[in-house]
Amino acid sequence: MLDSLREALGVSLQPGESRRNLTTRGVALNDLVGRRFPVGAVLCEGMRLCEPCRYLEGVTGKPLLEPLLHRGGLRADVIEGGQIHVGDEIHVWQT
Repeated sequence: MLDSLREALGVSLQPGESRRNLTTRGVALNDLVGRRFPVGAVLCEGMRLCEPCRYLEGVTGKPLLEPLLHRGGLRADVIEGGQIHVGDEIHVWQT
């Protein structure tokens, strides 16, 4: 999402600026709603999409509502805790 924002629209966000706890690359997060998946040693369950809000636009000063619609991320619950490290993979289990 951050890469495509920069490449397609010229809007640059740093990972922490997106207000997401984890920043991913190459994972279809929308497909994880209702599914369990491990991130490193942590087991998560995708609960719902995380749509962009005006607050995010306000704190970043960048036009984000439309570009992030249905691409803003995923709200997930932690089912089993553990450690996540930079570079850990998200394994999408087949259903």
